[in-house]
Amino acid sequence: MRVLEYRSERILEAIVAQYIATGEPVGSRVVSRRESISLSAASVRNVMSDLTEMGYIAQPHVSAGRVPTDRGYRFYVDMLLSRLIYDETEHESIETRIRAAGLDLRDLLRQSSSVLAGLSRQAGVVSSTPPQELTFKTIEFIKVADDRILVVLVATSGFVQNKMILDEDGLDQQTLESYGRMLDDMLKHLDLRQAKERIEQELATEKARFDAMLANALRMGHTILSQDDSREIFIEGQTNILNEPEFAEVEKLKAVLLTFEEKSKLLKILDKTLDAEGIQVFIGAEHGLNEIESCSIIAYPIRAADVAWASIGVIGPKRMDYHKVVPLVDTTARILTQLLKKYVENDA
Repeated sequence: MRVLEYRSERILEAIVAQYIATGEPVGSRVVSRRESISLSAASVRNVMSDLTEMGYIAQPHVSAGRVPTDRGYRFYVDMLLSRLIYDETEHESIETRIRAAGLDLRDLLRQSSSVLAGLSRQAGVVSSTPPQELTFKTIEFIKVADDRILVVLVATSGFVQNKMILDEDGLDQQTLESYGRMLDDMLKHLDLRQAKERIEQELATEKARFDAMLANALRMGHTILSQDDSREIFIEGQTNILNEPEFAEVEKLKAVLLTFEEKSKLLKILDKTLDAEGIQVFIGAEHGLNEIESCSIIAYPIRAADVAWASIGVIGPKRMDYHKVVPLVDTTARILTQLLKKYVENDA
């Protein structure tokens, strides 16, 4: 619920928009000259004083103008979200760029990240879902060397997970194919978490104790389903932040670039969107990553076949152009969702 009067809202919006455009503290005279304000500089100063007391803006120096606080940015972004308009012209342009990646699932995700980075001039990011949320389709064991077996797990969405395992028993390809058929019959229509649980239950039964072939198949299936490092995150445009004055300080820039390298931290933030509806904006400290508290993250969950299995977004300074980037993320997410729905339907 808004706690500001209409006049205060307009002035706060003007301050945030001006600061985003220039990066310089905003004075009352500049605000009073905007067409949407129509107030004297003195009247604007009074409102700015109230907004400062309420924590929406701050005065970095005694003689300087005001800059938005996280609370001020939050108010501004919430106003933008309430006015979000879907741009069909931009939709067609973005869809053409993403489709250029072809039909490969990983290429689609990487291309979406690249498109976002290029259009937003920030860092574009796409994370894949926890594999356990996907539905099992088939598993294949391929003899690639005397002591090596390649295990290939495929989900109905097209997600492919590979793992090389040791073959200490000298298994032949025919036996491996039998293992695959056993597991395919047993795990059909289960999500990968359920499949792992089913294998663990079967391993504990008397049948598995006396049927060596079944026990071997179950153990090999359990190996691939127990992987926890198979998720991917695609980041493009990291160097775009080099052009932002907020990161002129070497230590601040280093902290941001190091965070881009730490997959687990970014995944933790992006995963917050998977159970959400629509676009999510984390401003400054809201995302919980102290190392990049000077950044905001705009993200959107991607769903296909009733599964939330990806998150797409932009990472940039708190002073990013939300008016441009928020609808850009929204549009790109909608396009990727539609493309992946078709991908899943064709693969099912």
